[in-house]
Amino acid sequence: MLFAVLLAACDNDAPSTPAPSGAKDSVQGALTVDGQPQTLLACNTGHAVHVFVEMLTTSGRLRFEDQALYWTADTTSTERGAKLECEKLDRSWGGGNRMDGTSYFRGTLAFRCANGKTTLAGDLTIDCGHITAGERAELDKNRKAQLEPR
Repeated sequence: MLFAVLLAACDNDAPSTPAPSGAKDSVQGALTVDGQPQTLLACNTGHAVHVFVEMLTTSGRLRFEDQALYWTADTTSTERGAKLECEKLDRSWGGGNRMDGTSYFRGTLAFRCANGKTTLAGDLTIDCGHITAGERAELDKNRKAQLEPR
């Protein structure tokens, strides 16, 4: 089941600098590339047409944007990477853009995907962009509204 809430959108594809706050970013779960477990090093948020989130790993960068996953082994590249073909991509997420141009993302991703011979699998819980208490409350409210029967 897909639940997506987008609070705002802008035309800027550069990853944002996290907003100052006491909130900490968190990426939990497991991610493998070609069957090898990855260490999740950091997450970044940004926005193009929609909010996106990137997870930096020991082997590259995984990006969730426009309801799809992208992968690049080049961690220095600013490109989003190659689109993955997924046999499974379960996602539930919410995010938004702030007036200062920064973005935030909260959600889950469970997937089995490939790009050629490269395979990726994961089950991640992501809280990225230093979400404030007010933003968290808004995300919770929007998720509850999405889950209520119409």
